[in-house]
Amino acid sequence: MRNIHRAKSIRGAVAAAVLTVGTVAGGAVVAAAPASAAGYDCPGGTFCGWDNVDGTGSMVVQVDSGCFLHDIGNAGYGDRLVSYWNRTGKTVDVLNWNGSNWELLAHVPDATRATLPVYAQRKADAVKVCG
Repeated sequence: MRNIHRAKSIRGAVAAAVLTVGTVAGGAVVAAAPASAAGYDCPGGTFCGWDNVDGTGSMVVQVDSGCFLHDIGNAGYGDRLVSYWNRTGKTVDVLNWNGSNWELLAHVPDATRATLPVYAQRKADAVKVCG
């Protein structure tokens, strides 16, 4: 049990460093926004994700188009992502932290919006713009 906690602590420290470097380099993590009743309400230039199908529910991630790994798990939104809209102009990878490394759940091309496949729902801990 101690090793699992240690791995999460190390992951958190590394992710915090990555996010700090990303923010300093020009990328910004945008706070989660309120949900839209219509679904898929996402500003241009961003990747948005929701905790329900078809872009509904609460928005749990909204990040800009800077090429960075955004650790949404460390920000308190891990294991909630169900649907997304990629408006970054870049490819985005949706990733899960499996306790020792990042594993790819979905490779999301620009200008796509969809509900994640069932096997990938509520497992994402990070999104990597320029994946």
